[in-house]
Amino acid sequence: GGGGGGGPRLVHCFAEIKAEGAAPGAGFDERLTAASAAAVAESGVLPSQLSWISFSLGACVDIKRRLPQHSAFLVAYVGSAADAWAVARTAHRSKLDGIDLNADPAVVSAELAEWLHARGMRLAVWVWKAPAENDVQEVWEHMDRCGVDYFTSNLPFGLRRWDTERGSLGP
Repeated sequence: GGGGGGGPRLVHCFAEIKAEGAAPGAGFDERLTAASAAAVAESGVLPSQLSWISFSLGACVDIKRRLPQHSAFLVAYVGSAADAWAVARTAHRSKLDGIDLNADPAVVSAELAEWLHARGMRLAVWVWKAPAENDVQEVWEHMDRCGVDYFTSNLPFGLRRWDTERGSLGP
């Protein structure tokens, strides 16, 4: 974000590690995480500014090993609440900082957010490519009520107004 233009400002950046074999336990190319870690170390990007995300459990675990102060979130598309809980347990067992799920009110619950928060973890959600049917006020409100920590959005018309009215984005 820049100087006073009134548009969205960057609060936090998620960097995705693309990896072959995105299924948990699948292999990945360690050169990718090594290069990513080296670039972040060289640039001086602070842990408060950047979190890592990946559909690859192996890539998440490896980047967390290389940059332990930075957060690493396991990304998953889940079709049920049971799947969401399985991803949460996998991330917890793997000592990751959180999970990043598709923004679906049928799978994201306050109980899941509370469970993660009780273990020092965070919950992020993401929406489909614009125009996204899950990037609407009804979904934003559900995720807010559940205690979601991060909401990745396409920034559709109305989001800024809704967020400003509830007082969370700031200037």
